[in-house]
Amino acid sequence: MKQAVGTARHYAVRRVNPFRGVLQVVEIADARAYSTHGDDWQIQVLARRPDTTWRSFGDMPAIEQYFHFGLWDSDRGLHGVRANPVLDIGRMNAAAERLAHALRPLVDQLPFPLVDAYECWSTDHRGAPVALLATTEQRQRLDDIRPSHWQATQLSDHGFVSAALLERGVPAANDGSARHHAERLERQVRRLGQRQAWFERSPSGAGRLLQANFAPDDLPADAFPPLGLKSHWEDPETQALAADYFAWQAPRLLTLQGIDDQQRRYLEGLACRRAVELSANYRLIPRILDKARIEAARVEARLRVAAS
Repeated sequence: MKQAVGTARHYAVRRVNPFRGVLQVVEIADARAYSTHGDDWQIQVLARRPDTTWRSFGDMPAIEQYFHFGLWDSDRGLHGVRANPVLDIGRMNAAAERLAHALRPLVDQLPFPLVDAYECWSTDHRGAPVALLATTEQRQRLDDIRPSHWQATQLSDHGFVSAALLERGVPAANDGSARHHAERLERQVRRLGQRQAWFERSPSGAGRLLQANFAPDDLPADAFPPLGLKSHWEDPETQALAADYFAWQAPRLLTLQGIDDQQRRYLEGLACRRAVELSANYRLIPRILDKARIEAARVEARLRVAAS
């Protein structure tokens, strides 16, 4: 269930394949806001499309869609408004102001509860989940979603470098690709996880299979990799490569809400090595175990940003 405060609904969904953190969303009847880090919020307002406003056919229904309207944050309020003269700016501004009014008390409740309980996983030949490909909160959308192969990073992101591969003499980039290490991991995932299956995850973490195929109808919570990718590999090279990937993703992975304390403590130690990225995701971390260590990393991040 999406959470409600007054007339506003607030919830979160994961940004997966590749994993890019947890998106926070606030909705009212005619406007919505979303934020990737909980600081700046993109404001969208529902309005009639310009090409339907002056239709000559009176029996044709007007078509409404969301338009980007501006930005909001708790310090500056609503700003960066894009005034399109062919839209009803007065109505849109009123909707944006109502949304901003709803947003202000909600930002103190971050992160919002996750609602995307339907998950598509690549699975091995036994039906065991390997990598998370897609999520949604709407059961009726499952037939419309066509997950692609698992991606470690966005195609434009060349930041992931595996120390284990460098030690083996494997360059991070070659003549064919600037994301060579990410592609090595992606190939291993494709080799193992050649099938796909949708599951509905319960609050306990167990998963109910939504298609009748090779897998058992239900899987226990511990059958699903908590970080969205299998962590235990038979091949030592892939095992080390996956560990390096988790270390690189640690600041984002800390925003996940279903991981236990042992996993969270492990991620906190890794994330502190990437202080700037950790600081950027700080507001969306649901629980912190070593608060002193995290605060020290945030101080380091502020100093590094100031010196850059």
